Order: sequence, then structure tokens, then C-alpha cells
Amino acid sequence: MNDDTLAEDDAGLSGRHDISGAILSQLSHFAVGLVVTSPGEGSRVLGSGVLAYIEGRRGILTCGHVAEKYANLPEIGLVRFIAGSGNQRRMVQLGDTQTAIIQSSDSFEDNKEVFDLAFTILPPDEVSSIEALGGVFLNIEKNRTKMEALAPSEGKHIDAMLGLVAEFSEIPYAEGKEIISPMRGVLQTGHVCHQEKGLLTVEAMKYNLHELPKCFGGMSGGGVWRVYFVESETETKIVATMLCGIASWQIDGTQIACQGWDRIDQALIPNLRDKFRF
Repeated sequence: MNDDTLAEDDAGLSGRHDISGAILSQLSHFAVGLVVTSPGEGSRVLGSGVLAYIEGRRGILTCGHVAEKYANLPEIGLVRFIAGSGNQRRMVQLGDTQTAIIQSSDSFEDNKEVFDLAFTILPPDEVSSIEALGGVFLNIEKNRTKMEALAPSEGKHIDAMLGLVAEFSEIPYAEGKEIISPMRGVLQTGHVCHQEKGLLTVEAMKYNLHELPKCFGGMSGGGVWRVYFVESETETKIVATMLCGIASWQIDGTQIACQGWDRIDQALIPNLRDKFRF
């Protein structure tokens, strides 16, 4: 038996009040880490994903290159981003799932027009089990409405990503009859600094750099979220949160290239409709 123990690396936010805990609390309902488990050896990070509800189907929204890693596996572990110890992983049998992968290149850096996205539809029993443990499937249609609406007239915004990072995961160890695989989820805060052909570049805030890993391997497939908030003398309050992309590959030590909302909405979803007759 394997037990994935998750810890958060909470980057924090500068300003009058720290709202990183509130951001983490919201995003953790939708976020999952994706791992593969070997008997007697513990778990290895494959990537990250977002629980999503797309036109009647519930499943995992992630990157194409991440989905290709588990497409031929019999099962995959879903790790929840919840503080504390204990078994935070659920094994999902992939035999009853369906996956659509959009990946037009193996060299992302050389081809910035690549559509690196995937969606794995989960069977109803798996969906029920995930929801029973507090997981929430993001309604993509409602998210679309938020994205198409004007930004809130008041306040500021920040962009955030939540996912596993292999560099921060520790070597598995035996505890009794169990193999413990310590893993760490990273909440990275920053801003979208560039957009081109549906590809977003998210840059980490400078005051966070000392806390970030050299390699973000494992973050691929994690959601990119825009969080709007307002500040007062006594508190900082989140007023809106929406998914605006999926982390795809690392550009350098501070920047991550992400598949933007337009690519999800205009490429992935039509592909799902065609492949699965939505």
C-alpha cells in the first residue's frame, strides 16, 4: 500500500493582507496531482490537472504531454492538495476512462503554436468518489461566462498556479507495511506578462523567487487562475476566481508558458464534441 503525503509551499502575497491561504483554499477544490505508483517503490510525479465539467462530462483537464504519459497505464493516482498527513491519493482505473489529446508537436520551445491540451472523462463511480472527498468539478460553461464578462470594476488581480513539483518531492520511505511518498504542492503567484496566439506567459513575482524550484516539472497540466480581490484597512477579500489557462512548459526559472483559455474553448472543446459526440 502506498500513501502520498502532501505539503504545500505557500508562496504568499505581498500587500496589506496575505490572501494566499484564501486562494489556496479555493483552488484546492479543483486541483489534482497526477502520479504513477510502483509496488514497493512509492509514487512518482507525472503532472497536474484540473477537475472540470465540460458539457455533461466530468473529468480531468490537463496537458497533452501529461496525458500521453498515463494513456497506456492501467491506473493513475490522483493526489488532492490538502494540508496535513494521511492518505491523500485515490487510484483511478483507466480502463473505463476516455481521453482526447491535442498535441501538435513534441518540441514546445520551437513551436509556440502547439496545442498541448487533453481531457480525460471519468466514469460516474469515480466522479462520485472524488466529490465525496471534497473534490469539485469546475463548470466550464460558467467559467466561460466569467471570462467573457468585463473584469470587476473594483480591486486588483493576481494570477496563480497550483500543482505538484517533482523537485520538491522526497524519496519514498517505508513506515510499517506502507510506502510513504512525500510530495509538495506549489502555489505560485505572478502575472500574465505576455499573450500570443492563445499562449500565455506567466511570470512569478520577484519576492517569491527564493521559494521557487529550479525546475517546475510536475506543474504541467495545473490550472492558471486569475483571482480578483479588493483590499480595505481590515481585510483583503477575493471577489472572483476564473480558470484562464493550463500550465504547459517552463521557459526559464521565473516564467511558464501556458495554454490560454482561447485554446481550451476554441480547440479542445470542439475536439471533444467531435470525438465523443457531445
